[in-house]
Amino acid sequence: MAARIHILDDDPASFAGMARLLRERGHIVNTGAHDPQAPDLLLCQAHHAAAFGLPGRTEGVLLALAAPGDAALRDGLLEAGFDGYIPLPVEADSFADEVEAFLPAGTSTLGPALAQTLLLVDDDPFMLEVLADMVEDQGWCVRTASSGAQALAMLRREPAAVIVSDHFMPGMSGAELLAEAQQLYPPTVRILLSGQSEDEGEIAAALASGAADRYYAKPWMGATLMAALRDALALQLRRREGA
Repeated sequence: MAARIHILDDDPASFAGMARLLRERGHIVNTGAHDPQAPDLLLCQAHHAAAFGLPGRTEGVLLALAAPGDAALRDGLLEAGFDGYIPLPVEADSFADEVEAFLPAGTSTLGPALAQTLLLVDDDPFMLEVLADMVEDQGWCVRTASSGAQALAMLRREPAAVIVSDHFMPGMSGAELLAEAQQLYPPTVRILLSGQSEDEGEIAAALASGAADRYYAKPWMGATLMAALRDALALQLRRREGA
């Protein structure tokens, strides 16, 4: 059940944590300031300056983010028209479940979810965040994994249209991951990234075998990779239609 979720929170760290947890479930998340499409659900920090101006002006579910000490403020927001609230501090193990409990059954603004899903894989948290930030406002459903094993587990639950994976990772390399992904769902477009020159032989083999459709060396140019992703989504659709 993929949904478009906006978060209004003045604390960058708080926003980043909540966004990560929701993206891991396959939802599209942004600040609500750069997306003209109405959200399925909007989360707003109870102390946010815009909070009391939201009821009656937004489509979808409206939730407040409120700590126990904000009970009066929270109740005021509920009386003003909010549909519910999520308690702060956020509990990582239960946050996504709490949010999804407010979503209407079958919510999806993406059409066929597979057609827009990107899976980003890198064992470096910073690089993973950079990649996610780069694509988050493009209307794609972005999922992230920090290892090949985690990525495969996610793919077995739900295929992705495009996989962008670092190559040099502990345990399973990016080339090995993409070879497994090719067997699981052949239409997926598989992109490999690497900054290690000693990996050239394995990368060349992955390209020759078809496990990897594209390869880009690090550091990559943002505009180049964005263009590659748009081309990849178009290629994946052609593959599905020709299957």
